[in-house]
Amino acid sequence: MLVMAICLCGCQTEVMIRIENRSDVELKGVIVQFPSQTENYGDILPGQATEYREIDKAYGYAYVEAWINGDEAVLQPEDYVGEKLLSGGNYTYVLRHNNEATEKWNRLRLVMEKK
Repeated sequence: MLVMAICLCGCQTEVMIRIENRSDVELKGVIVQFPSQTENYGDILPGQATEYREIDKAYGYAYVEAWINGDEAVLQPEDYVGEKLLSGGNYTYVLRHNNEATEKWNRLRLVMEKK
């Protein structure tokens, strides 16, 4: 009965994450490294979002690699100290291209949204 009650309340236990490109350029070969898995989200056109994927463990940000107009872009978190793992639900990592970037380390911006 407990399992049925949990299912009926609509609570989601899985962490589901998709990537959305809110840039005006295509993000190619998008790879996201989570604490316990790596996901290849592929190419994402401007204004598009990927399908949700089940992620074992995730935080509000992650390591991200992509190619933008032939240039490598990397978002490298320093660490996850003090961060809490995301609880079950649907999340979107929104990526934006920083047009003024001169190095691969600052070409991407990430904001996490709960959807």
